[in-house]
Amino acid sequence: MPLRTASPFLKTLGRPLGAFVLALLVGAAGAPLFAAEPSAADGVSAASFNLADVRSMQYQEDVLANELVIDEKAAPARPGDFVFAIEETGTNETYLRTMMPLVEALRIASPERRVLVRRIPSREFAQSVKAEKIPFVLATSGTMVSLMDELGAVPLAVRERTLTGGQAAAAAGGLLIVDAKRRELGSLASLKGARVAVESTVSFGPWQWLMGRLIKEGLDPENYFAAGEWRPHDVPDVFNAVLSGDADAGLVSLCTLERMEREGFIDPTVFRPAAVLPGGAGLCRSSTPVLPDWTIGYLTTAQSDAVRRVAAVAFSMPERDGWRWGTRVDLSEVRGLMQALHYGPYAYLDEQTVKGFVKRHAELFLALAALFAFVVFHALRSRHLVRVRTKDLEAALAEKTRMEEEARVSRERLSAIERVGLLSQMSSMFAHELKQPLSSLSNYIGGLKLWNARRPTSDADRAMAEGALDAMTEETARITSIVNRVRGYAKRSTEPLKPCDWTAVIRRAELIVERHDARRVPILTAPGEYLAADPADDRPAMVLGDQLELELLVLNLIRNAGHAAAGERDGFVSVSLNREDGNFMLHVTDNGPKLSPEGFARLTGYGDSVKQEGLGIGLSICRGIADRHGGALRFHQLPTQGICAEVTIEALPDEEENDKKNADGGADASAPSPDRTKEI
Repeated sequence: MPLRTASPFLKTLGRPLGAFVLALLVGAAGAPLFAAEPSAADGVSAASFNLADVRSMQYQEDVLANELVIDEKAAPARPGDFVFAIEETGTNETYLRTMMPLVEALRIASPERRVLVRRIPSREFAQSVKAEKIPFVLATSGTMVSLMDELGAVPLAVRERTLTGGQAAAAAGGLLIVDAKRRELGSLASLKGARVAVESTVSFGPWQWLMGRLIKEGLDPENYFAAGEWRPHDVPDVFNAVLSGDADAGLVSLCTLERMEREGFIDPTVFRPAAVLPGGAGLCRSSTPVLPDWTIGYLTTAQSDAVRRVAAVAFSMPERDGWRWGTRVDLSEVRGLMQALHYGPYAYLDEQTVKGFVKRHAELFLALAALFAFVVFHALRSRHLVRVRTKDLEAALAEKTRMEEEARVSRERLSAIERVGLLSQMSSMFAHELKQPLSSLSNYIGGLKLWNARRPTSDADRAMAEGALDAMTEETARITSIVNRVRGYAKRSTEPLKPCDWTAVIRRAELIVERHDARRVPILTAPGEYLAADPADDRPAMVLGDQLELELLVLNLIRNAGHAAAGERDGFVSVSLNREDGNFMLHVTDNGPKLSPEGFARLTGYGDSVKQEGLGIGLSICRGIADRHGGALRFHQLPTQGICAEVTIEALPDEEENDKKNADGGADASAPSPDRTKEI
């Protein structure tokens, strides 16, 4: 702070600072020293009071009134007490220069009554006064207008400046100051777009008064200045902001610059007033309209005797520091300015414009915008999730349809193979059985021809018999040709064997039985080296064979085992696949009833079955498939109950090499076959 000297500043500030510290100590104590407490009757009596001491009083800032209570909450009011609410604007000057002298004067005039003071912030002043029913208020002119409209307050006295000849003038205004070195700044027009440092306050004060001047001169108050640089205090913060360059100009209260220069706090050549209005009465310059200052008012809860005493005391107080309490409380100009600025009780006027309505309800609009954004986001997210889940559902249904189609095709192919196998077996059997009778029939026809040539008969009779025998020979040859054709079809060479995954074949056969066999029991997979508890963890078991024929083999074995265990209460079928000595060994086990030795022997018989409705053809087909693949089909009787069917097929050499790599720790040996995974 570029002050002329530090010592005069501290020296001059000593007296008011001492009073301020004294007031803070009283407020912090919260338990003032009271005189003897008067009776309730004395407190509300209408006895006359003497104002002689008030008129001649010399307020001493170092004297503490015995009956001064700083905070009403610390000492509840009693009948007859003077209860005041003072507007807290963030500075103690008003309290020290205005409220404390009034409190001291009331104590002198009415020693039998206490004076209670409640300091309430501007933002909650009206609400607290109404809620606590405080009878007297000391507030700024703008707050008093709000109290008049909201609570019916009545202004009693206003603080005014005293002029030469006993005249008085309004005491509230503001002055723009600039750095004296900046010669380009001076008029109001030169400050357009400037940064203005202002004392931070929520009450109706210099900043609003300056906006009122802009409106009166036809300027836009919202866009005239670049920004308002808010500072905690006008002295020294606003002055420092101007000199440091943080602000182009500063706005201080009326007479602040003159008082600082007069008391030697600052050098008169450092700061220069700007945009000063002409014709100002008194010694103080102003850049804003000069309006009524602090006012004393009372509410309907105030007793008439208390109002009379407060008015008499206020108007009897002598002049102090160039101001006094006056009776001409005209707040019409303040009300008009508040109405023009849409301030306080006139804030509702903002709602008559779109901009003002949006500004007043900005929080509501932000909440609605956030809600709308959330609803839009939720709707988009829901639509996305619906699309994703619908897509997944469609994929699942398509996969189900595909699997059902594959199962249907597999069933048809297996059924066709089964029928072809059955036809092949039956054709071989029929052809084999018919060959001998046809040979005998041909021999008999040849013998009859020899006999017919030698028998004694007429030529006509012999010719007729010879014709019949020739026809029989022709038909016999035709039957033989048909049998040979059937035998040729049965013996016709089939498709060559190819590498296939027996693990996938087993899984497919299990799936067919589980889905389509009505007489089925649970099929349990015994986890081992190739078949795992989870089909996704299966390992391929590569053999050289025909995939469909192997499916038919496994399908028949699982079906037969399931039918055998279907009558048991806890019937099941167990399937396992292992490798021994370069061969894959499939075991299909059931827990059906134990077979008799005769029944078990029929398992190895051709064309015989252990089932009453069976023909034994299925097992013969299985044996034929096992034989074609170079394997073997065996049956084992379990000790207590059930049968174990064992099929052995040689593993491919590549599989042996993969197993060897697995044993050596090969990284890729356990990777599942892509083709097999796709088939499953």
